[in-house]
Amino acid sequence: MDDVLVRGTVQLAMLLYLVCLVRWITSPAVTSGQEKALPAQRITWTIGCLIFLAHVAAAFHYRHDWSHQLAYQFTALDTLETVGIEFGAGIYFSYTFALLWCLDVVWMWIGPASHRQRPSWSWILLHGYLLAIAANGAVVFASGPTRWIGAPALLLLAVLLIVRLRRPHGLTA
Repeated sequence: MDDVLVRGTVQLAMLLYLVCLVRWITSPAVTSGQEKALPAQRITWTIGCLIFLAHVAAAFHYRHDWSHQLAYQFTALDTLETVGIEFGAGIYFSYTFALLWCLDVVWMWIGPASHRQRPSWSWILLHGYLLAIAANGAVVFASGPTRWIGAPALLLLAVLLIVRLRRPHGLTA
């Protein structure tokens, strides 16, 4: 059951993140501040974030005994096994991922107008970082069905972004 909670919550959170990204990339004026904050989009983004936080809690409870040190050691060993470098500080990338997603959700709810009017570069930086971390989790550090689904999902996003960027106004119109 613990593995289902740890893996299932992150997989569901990443699915909701993917849904939001596809929606934002394919929407007109996605990053120019002109997009309408559809209630369903905002709710999906929020639920995805909450489910990701449930993943973090499940991982700390079932795998790390609520210990940052154990999480750091787990990350170091996982990184060593996956890429050949012992790097426990990678846990901070995950913490930053959670923090940025939470901050964006809060901003979307308490300042929807300013959130919609944010500069396109801030949208690109935010999702560039979130997507890089998600890609590592879904492809580089994953195996089996998660990788089989994660790799084509990233390819889909890449194609959508290329198509979007080839439009006359790229991501801003």
